[in-house]
Amino acid sequence: MLHDFVIQFFDRIEHETGPFDNVFFDPDFYDIVRRHPKIVKQPLIDIYSILRRLNQVTRTTICHQIKDSNNIELICSGGYSPVLLDSNVKGLKKLLRDFFLNLYDQVLDGNAFREKFNTTLLEHFNKFRKINKNTTLCPTCGIGELKMEESKTRDQYDHFLPKSLYPFSSVNFENLILCCKECNSFDVKGDKDTIAISTGHLFYPFDLNHQKISVSFDIITDNTKPEQIVWDINYFSPDGKVDEIQSWRNIYDIDIRYSDFAKGRVEKWYRFYWEYINDSDMAHMPEEDRKIACLKALELDEKLNLSFIRKPVLDGFLRDSVLARAQIEANVYV
Repeated sequence: MLHDFVIQFFDRIEHETGPFDNVFFDPDFYDIVRRHPKIVKQPLIDIYSILRRLNQVTRTTICHQIKDSNNIELICSGGYSPVLLDSNVKGLKKLLRDFFLNLYDQVLDGNAFREKFNTTLLEHFNKFRKINKNTTLCPTCGIGELKMEESKTRDQYDHFLPKSLYPFSSVNFENLILCCKECNSFDVKGDKDTIAISTGHLFYPFDLNHQKISVSFDIITDNTKPEQIVWDINYFSPDGKVDEIQSWRNIYDIDIRYSDFAKGRVEKWYRFYWEYINDSDMAHMPEEDRKIACLKALELDEKLNLSFIRKPVLDGFLRDSVLARAQIEANVYV
């Protein structure tokens, strides 16, 4: 609603040149505006004061830039480049940047909005998690765990287009995605310019027709120490979204994170597999059937979104490793 109110405001002032008037605000928005005179009303008065002195073409261009910078799906498809406003901008651009950043930082979850609409960002998160309760792994990387509705704390909503660079979409919930803390950390995505480091095509976060990508792991260099194995990782998209996959890999450091994740856990995963197929309770089954049963259990974990890359890693390890497998098996009997 807050996003819609703001877009409506700029729609209403696009062709206005007279004195500032409170009728520019939606009545429900005005209840919020008057509670934030310094960070909402006065900045909008100042912004309007500058816009009204500009020629119509320039006013229209600026108002449309604000609106078009919120067409996240079009931006992800490469059909539009949103306006970038970093911390170095001045004048009208700085006024606009500060206004939109304050909307998210101080208004969206502030007392005025909470009291007016009887909701909070935490409640929104809880409703979102309830609807998507089967999503327990981070939908961005597939390896981090998410908080559940029952958790006392919530995960962060990450601005897919960083608000510090693209503030016009700061309170657009199509630009707010759920992800694990590592995906949202400064060590991974942080305030990276999502668009600049992409191929120009990005996964639209709310694409309801998205087909799940798959991953395969192959060993380039085997080693008796599993953590020193060199992996080759390949990605496949049923939709043929090669460019989108490359952008995702660039933005979230996927290759390094997947490789590190595999190196740190493959020994443990293989021990599980080895102990499973050699368990005395399974001795009545042929060895090949035991292997199939174990891998089938891991496959079901993937279908239930309990794991994403464990089975692909183990598949590659069973197929390509001789040295590490032999060392782990030898250690079992030490």
